Amino acid sequence: MKFEDLQKSWQEQPVTAFTDAPALEQQKTTWQQHQRKLLISNACMSMGFLAAMLGIGWVYVTYHSEFGWPFKVSIASTYLLMIIFLIINWRSYAFRKEDRELSSDAYIQYQITKLNWQKKILLQYTWVYTVLLWLAMVMYIWEITARGSVAFRFTALGITTAYIGGITFWNMLKKQKKTLLKINGLIEGLQQISSGFQEEQGAL
Repeated sequence: MKFEDLQKSWQEQPVTAFTDAPALEQQKTTWQQHQRKLLISNACMSMGFLAAMLGIGWVYVTYHSEFGWPFKVSIASTYLLMIIFLIINWRSYAFRKEDRELSSDAYIQYQITKLNWQKKILLQYTWVYTVLLWLAMVMYIWEITARGSVAFRFTALGITTAYIGGITFWNMLKKQKKTLLKINGLIEGLQQISSGFQEEQGAL
């Protein structure tokens, strides 16, 4: 038997030859459930952003001639932020399915990479997106309330800030912690399985 045949035969060995099958199957089920929830979440967010873009576009077409450059820049910035944030979130979804031509450990590392990206979204990118969105909204409100009183302008800014800040902190307290715990649990389980692969392959 040639070396290439031996290598192909080793790669095609079932997962059970390298690790505890029940633990791997449980981890696989948990991963698939997490993926389904992420897919639904990203799809809903995409539809929500699309609806928001249509609404913002209508506002721009209807009123752009009545306001100056801050109005236009704020709307353009909001569009750009939503598009970038959508791309970042969809990047966290694992489109690649398990390939029998890849070693199981390679696929586990792929899963861990996606989970670490999801953590980065929660801990970093969501905050950056929120702050930049707030700045765009401040510019927008300051422009469209230019003809109002000082009290009216600052009241509008205060309401907007309270709304965005309230949603952000509610999400952090109610959803972010729970999601992070789940992601960390998935990463820990995958790392244990990966260590098992490496130990058993090293013993061969």
